[in-house]
Amino acid sequence: MSFMNWSDRYSIGVAIFDDEHKKLIAIINRLYEGVTAGISPADLTLISDSVVEYVLMHCRHEEMYFDDWAYPEAVAHTAMHAQLREQVFKYRRQIQEKDGKELGLEMMNFLRDWLANHILVEDRKYGEFLYRKGLR
Repeated sequence: MSFMNWSDRYSIGVAIFDDEHKKLIAIINRLYEGVTAGISPADLTLISDSVVEYVLMHCRHEEMYFDDWAYPEAVAHTAMHAQLREQVFKYRRQIQEKDGKELGLEMMNFLRDWLANHILVEDRKYGEFLYRKGLR
């Protein structure tokens, strides 16, 4: 059983970003599976590292498109990404320093809630903008 499932309601209409969102959901599910299975602290650290790496890549990728297509809400959206990056860095640091099962649970809950809300509101805005520009 997955912790978070992809749903068409999360689609923003731009396939490349829908695919990246699906991948991020898969990483969140991997974190959930690891935490609930009682993985070692070292393996939890590895999964938290993959979360951070993927979040960084995905945010940079969106922001490149914002620049390339002159997305009018880029500054506000990029600020939200900065807050996300700060939070995932904080979780990763805490997981590395402590026995992180509880922190792993916090991280996956935070990511699920943040991602669902962010996709449904903020990402949908740029999805519609890019879609109107002809990007599919």
